Amino acid sequence: MNIKFANHLNCLFHREKPIKLTLDALHVVDGNECFEGLLICEQCNIRYPIIEGVPILVKDFVSYVSHRGATYGSWLLACKTLKMKNFLKEFAYRLNPEGVSNDRYEHDGHWFGPYKWTQYDFTFDDPFLKLLKRDIKPTELYDRIIGRMPLSMEGLALDLGCSMGYATLQLSHKYSYSVGIDLSYSSIREARRRMSQANIRNAEFCVADSVDLPFDALKFDLILVLNLLELVDSNKLLASIHRLLKPHAEAVFADPYDYNREPRQLLELDGKSFRELLSDSGFEIFEKSRKAEAFIPWILKIANRVYLFYFVDVIRASKVSKHR
Repeated sequence: MNIKFANHLNCLFHREKPIKLTLDALHVVDGNECFEGLLICEQCNIRYPIIEGVPILVKDFVSYVSHRGATYGSWLLACKTLKMKNFLKEFAYRLNPEGVSNDRYEHDGHWFGPYKWTQYDFTFDDPFLKLLKRDIKPTELYDRIIGRMPLSMEGLALDLGCSMGYATLQLSHKYSYSVGIDLSYSSIREARRRMSQANIRNAEFCVADSVDLPFDALKFDLILVLNLLELVDSNKLLASIHRLLKPHAEAVFADPYDYNREPRQLLELDGKSFRELLSDSGFEIFEKSRKAEAFIPWILKIANRVYLFYFVDVIRASKVSKHR
């Protein structure tokens, strides 16, 4: 994590009274990158670890690592400082060994590779892409959405469920600062690696929960929500977005409404019902999005001979009233 980003977090962080978010930088690389450390909220006394440069802003750290047993073990082995090793060991005693699992969106899970291919690793020599009648890039969804956004060089953008950060980094060319969040530690670490490779200095990435963000209200000029509805409670998600947006600021939603990928019991939505839910949740849908659903191609490569091909709906809306 770039040490300067701690100053941005002090402006963004959720607080009922003025507080300071203290950075305890345990291991610093190149003078301005905190590779390992702790962010300490002086109001709630929660310690948020920074591991391999990734800030992990989750309130229930025990629950988080219990779903990432292999990742948690790798952290313990790779610690650079005794203080971080002791911090991590505190939570080992609270884990129920029988309840430890490995999230499918982490490095060794089912979904890490498909998203990495879609955002960065595809080539047009791919057998499936060569079959298509026109050159459809797997990143076309992100490129079309962000390409149509006007410049807002004083604005602050938030990318929810950013995966490996392709859209977040594109937003950094349109906004003064962009922040990407995702619950997958492996994805955020990859996003930060790509950011460093591209030498982008007005973006940052954090591990955080889209429906329980620690950020303060009324902070963001744009919130991007791509392919997230089937993973979270949609009512909680819209409440979180509504709270974080400035008055009349914009949110962009893109989703294939595929509720078969994840074993979760969620309210299943389609283009019509989600538009109704948006309108009932304090948002006004832009006229073009209100008239008709979009059908933008989006491709995930699941295995060497297995692909998911979606037509994704896109909705632009603005915050106009209090959330019911």
